[in-house]
Amino acid sequence: MEETIKSLLDDSFESAMTLTNSGVPQVPDRYVLPPSQRPALGSSLGTREITLPIIDLSLLHEPLLRSSVIQEINMACKEFGFFQVINHGIPPSVVRDALDAATQFFDLPVEDKMLLVSADVHQPVRYGTSLNHSTDRVHYWRDFIKHYSYPLSKWIDMWPSNPPCYK
Repeated sequence: MEETIKSLLDDSFESAMTLTNSGVPQVPDRYVLPPSQRPALGSSLGTREITLPIIDLSLLHEPLLRSSVIQEINMACKEFGFFQVINHGIPPSVVRDALDAATQFFDLPVEDKMLLVSADVHQPVRYGTSLNHSTDRVHYWRDFIKHYSYPLSKWIDMWPSNPPCYK
C-alpha cells in the first residue's frame, strides 16, 4: 500500500481540494476536457428550463403507483444520471450526522486522506479525484471517498477510523 501511495504521489496526485486551497490561478490542464468532448451548452437545451427530477420514494409503498415511480427512476437515470429523493424515511438527524462526518473527513490533513488513495478501482475503500488517477487522461474536479457498505457488518471495519465519527 505504501508503494502505491508513493507511486501516486510521484505521478503528482493532488486532490481538487488541495488545488483549490492552494489558490492556483487557473484550472490545471489535466482537469480540462478537450474541446471535442465538452458539452455544447445552450445548443441542445435552447431556452428550455431544466428541472431536476424529484422522486417521492414513499410512493413505492403504494401498489398502484409503484411501477410509475420505478419508471420515473429509470427515466431520471437515463436522461440526467441523477435525481433527488424525498420521503425516503431517513431521519434528518442521520442525514446531518452523515454530512458532518463527510465534512470532517474531507477537512482532514492531506496525509491522512492519502492513506486511502489507490489506483485499484476495486479497493473496498478508496479516496481520490478520478476513477483511476494513474490512467485517466482528464481528471474530475472533485474529491471522493468510496466504500462498500452492504452488508454493513462486512465492510464497516474497513471504513476510515478518522474522524472518529465516520463509522
